[in-house]
Order: sequence, then structure tokens, then C-alpha cells
Amino acid sequence: MLLCRLNYNWVVFRSILGLAIAFFTVASVSGSSGVVRFQDIDYPGLYARGITFAAFLENARARRDEWRAHYNDATVTPDLMTRMRALPDKRRLLVVADDSCSDSANTVPYIARLVDGAPERLEMRVIDRQRGSAIMAAHRTPDGRAATPTIVILGDDGRVLGTWTERPSSTQSWFLEKQKTTMQKPLHDELLEWYSKDAGKTTVAEIADILSR
Repeated sequence: MLLCRLNYNWVVFRSILGLAIAFFTVASVSGSSGVVRFQDIDYPGLYARGITFAAFLENARARRDEWRAHYNDATVTPDLMTRMRALPDKRRLLVVADDSCSDSANTVPYIARLVDGAPERLEMRVIDRQRGSAIMAAHRTPDGRAATPTIVILGDDGRVLGTWTERPSSTQSWFLEKQKTTMQKPLHDELLEWYSKDAGKTTVAEIADILSR
């Protein structure tokens, strides 16, 4: 009986400790309200402290070959390039990415290639998840997770024009639905197979639509 009670008390203690850690983690990012509001984030300041994609690629250690291969193989259609070059003013993409993240490695290089094609209208800077924690907390996935990549599109005046998180919307909907009935590894393998076949086309199309706002 004593052993059971001790085990029960330990389980309760661990649960309370976990909740306390989660609360103070959120509070440290978002202040006393416990909610991160995108209006409170200094997006232009974070953008100014970001690095170019070329520098990010040079510094990448995890998935290094994957990042480079996707960037080198990425192509953008002439029609899409024409759209980007015809934007009325400059757009800046602030990207929160992690070199070890498979979603980042399968999306961000293609977005970087899109940016390369219209340098007079598009710029991009990358920050890590530690520096971008408030951005991730403010722009979560549909199921409430802070995830990489999280991308914020800024207008020439620094205002937020739109955001994009983790993976294309149609793929995200499929993934979240299928994970209810599929084990994690087979589902992740299926996701990577889709990324390989799509070669960034869906990602780039969605980003281009946000850029055109």
C-alpha cells in the first residue's frame, strides 16, 4: 500500500512539474498574459538580425546534403517569375528554420530559389528557432503546435502581409487527418515521398500567392 501511494504521489508530482514548466516557458516568451500576439513582435528587428539563405546553407550541419540538393535542383516557372517581378513594392520573407527539420529542408530551399529570381522585389532572411520562438508561438499549426519552418511575409513598410507554417495547407490537412489512423514512421515516410515528387511546386505556389497580396 505504501509503495502504491508513493508511486501515485510521484506521478502527480511529475504531472504538476510538467505543467509548471510549460506555464513558465510560455510566460517567458509571451509575458503575463500567456498569449503571444503578433502585434507585439518586432518583425523588422528580427529580420535585421537574420542571415541570408546562402549563409544559412553554409552553416547547415544537419541534412546538409539534402538542403544543398533541393536548392540546386529547384526551378521556378517563368510565369511565376514574371508575377514576382511585377509586385508593386518589395516583400521581405522572415523565415524561422532549423537545419535538422525535414519540413524546413523540403520547403525553404525552393522558396529561396523563388526569391533569387526576383531580387529587385524579394529578400529573405533566416533566423533559428530560439530567436524566432515568439514568431512560432504566435503563428501555430492548425493543431496548435509551434513548428518550423514558420514564414512571415513583410511589406516594404514592415507590416505583416501573411504567414505560412510548416508545410503546404493541403498537405497539412491530409497529414493531420491521416495521423489519427497511421503510425508516425510510415506516415512520415509517406510525407517525405510526397515532398520528393512535388519538388517544392506546391510550397512555392502558396508562398507566391501570399507575396501577391
